[in-house]
This record gives sequence, C-alpha cells and structure tokens, in this order.
Amino acid sequence: MNELITRQLLFDFFEGKATSMQRKLIEQWLENSENEEQYYSCLDEWERAHPQLLIDPEKPQLKYDRLLEGEILPEKRTELSFSQNNIWLTMKRPLLGMLAAAAVFTLAFVFRSELMYKSFESPAGHFISFYLSDSTEVTLNSNSVLKVPRFGFGKDVRQVRLTGEADFKVAHQKDNLRFEVWMDGGYRIEVLGTEFNAFSRARGKRVFLTKGKVKLNLPEGKEVYLSPGNYFTADAKGSFKVVIPEEPLAITAWKEQTFYFDDATLTEVVEQINERFAVRIRIADRELAARKIGGIYQAKDPDELLEILSALFDLEITRAADEIELRTPKKQDL
Repeated sequence: MNELITRQLLFDFFEGKATSMQRKLIEQWLENSENEEQYYSCLDEWERAHPQLLIDPEKPQLKYDRLLEGEILPEKRTELSFSQNNIWLTMKRPLLGMLAAAAVFTLAFVFRSELMYKSFESPAGHFISFYLSDSTEVTLNSNSVLKVPRFGFGKDVRQVRLTGEADFKVAHQKDNLRFEVWMDGGYRIEVLGTEFNAFSRARGKRVFLTKGKVKLNLPEGKEVYLSPGNYFTADAKGSFKVVIPEEPLAITAWKEQTFYFDDATLTEVVEQINERFAVRIRIADRELAARKIGGIYQAKDPDELLEILSALFDLEITRAADEIELRTPKKQDL
C-alpha cells in the first residue's frame, strides 16, 4: 500500500471524515487497478465493524399475508367494555383493528413502492438498454423488471431491484459509492467491479462476472466473492456452485436475440422459451422432454424457435388459448 494511503485514512474516507485533498489522493491511488483489491478488502473490514440497518419491506407484507391465511394469530389486546350492547364489538375490535391497520399498511406499502421506485419493464421477446442517473448502463432481458429509486440514489448506496435478467456496466463514482442489486429470495449483489450479468427468476439465481469483482450476499448470511470469469448458479432450493463456464457466450446470447444450447434437454429449452417470451409451453412425453439439443439459434419470437424444434425432433405442436403442447406424433398403423 502507498505510504500515504493507510488503513486509517481509508476508514476515515468511508466514514466521510477525509478532507478534499485526501479524497483526491485516494482517487488517484485507485486509478491503478492493482490497488482495488486492497481498497475493497479495507472496505469489507470497515463494513463488518460498522453494520448498517437495512429494512426489508417484504417482511411486514409476508407477515400480513400469513395472518390472512391463518398461519399466525394477531397479538392479544385488552379493552374495557362499558355496556352490554358493545360486548360483541369489544370482542371483535382487536381483530378488526388489526385487519384494518394491516389493510391500510398494505395500501400504503404499495403506494409507497409505486411512488418511490420507477420500474423499467422489457416486453416479452425484446430487450431494452438504458442508462441510470449515475451513467450505469443496463441491458434488460425480455420479460424482466428493474426497479430504480424514482428520486435518485441515496448518499450511502446505489440500490436497484431486479426480477428477471439484466446485464450491468456499473459507472465508477468519484466517492466510490457502492452499487447493489437486490434479487428475490434474499440474494444481494454488492458491486466491487463494473461489468456482470445477473439472473433472478423462479428456477434460480445466476451471476456471471465479466470485469472487476462482486460480493454476493446469500440467504442465511453466507457470502461469496467472484472474480472475472466466475459463474455463480443457485437453484430454487438454494444449492449453489461457482464455476468457470466453458462457453460464456451461452450466458449472454440473449443480447444478440439468440439461443445457445450445449447438450441441453428439451425441458431446459422450453424453460428458456417460456421465460423470454412469456408463453406457456408444455411437453407431453417424458422421453421427448429428456431429448437433447446443441447449437446456436436466432429467434425473435417463439414460433421461429418452435419451427426449428419441430424439424429437429419431428414434433407435433398443438396450440390452445393459453398453452402450447409438444408431443411425439403417434405412429400410424400400416
């Protein structure tokens, strides 16, 4: 570490106590990429010693939903009854009050969410690219949503919420303001680098780091650090692994409106079609679902890819109002 850049100086910088001259010195020091690891190591050490309170608005909503389902009981309240006529009302008032308060809270929560966050939504079959207020470039895959603070980022962190898939090129800030991507299920990406691809859907979570460094905060307090080329995958049950993919193109092929299949089962192919185009495709035969395919295919809508699959597997495609069914044609008796 540079003799002028000490651990204590970095700690003072993180606490906002550094002078303008010291901040400029740190910025110049960070221009050398070899110093980034030391910087983020000190940042991680400082954050562990200065935990911040992060309020998760999803927890009260979950508690309210469980209350309506009867999974938890409302807290008991004691009230006095002054006449026989209001005995029934007094008995019911705690529950009615709880439900009324919860209803008001829910409406306030929904309204606050709509008020405080702006949603970027990509339509089925198309991706969109845009810049955030901090010059971070985002490419949002089809059928995905990114929520961004409507009135700009706060002073402590740049925080966005992702449902679906997106590619991020995070802009570096002079004050090194952190950038975080929150995903469903308790997953949070803390950016210590610049370029990465994030995936957050029902069947799992994935993060592929192209450049820089990220720290993943997992459910139950686990942490995983990724280096360039690392690919983190977690299934719906939470089991995860970090690998170096043989073909990174398979991860980001969606930006070219292509599908990259490397010995993929038809079940996996259908999952990708359903996610990208927001359609519902069902495979009727188990043997057909297990058949595999490889190659790169360009498709701007589900019909283009279904035509390719039909030719490759000799499929019988049946269409209904809300579902497409794939099956192996019945053999006709000679």
